[in-house]
Amino acid sequence: MGIEAFIWNYRDGEPIGFDYATVLEILSTDQTEPLNEYGFLRVWFQEPNDVVDIHLGRDAVESGHVSGIMVSRPIRHPAFLERLLRVMELGDVMLFYSDETTPVFRRGADAGQYPADLLAELGEPRYANTPQGLI
Repeated sequence: MGIEAFIWNYRDGEPIGFDYATVLEILSTDQTEPLNEYGFLRVWFQEPNDVVDIHLGRDAVESGHVSGIMVSRPIRHPAFLERLLRVMELGDVMLFYSDETTPVFRRGADAGQYPADLLAELGEPRYANTPQGLI
């Protein structure tokens, strides 16, 4: 069983998601393969050579909306982490990992936008302001 990263965007206790075109622009590299049939992007990073699969949802292309983002086998490549941090600038965005559910927010984000019971289940939020802080 692999590790996944989950990225959500809430406002007033409700999920608001992301604009598909904006997320696609941020997460893509020169070597990105859209797997639209499955709702994934396969994104390659160079030096070192790393690949990551990012699930945006099967209907994201048609609807223009991404409900939430799931990253399969998240990598520690600096360019990938930088892109994640940029996605987290799109609102009060929360990141958490399947093996460590402590929610991570970008410094300045309002964790109060999320339901209290969800935050209680995930744990005390921490805040990051650098790509390495997301790990």
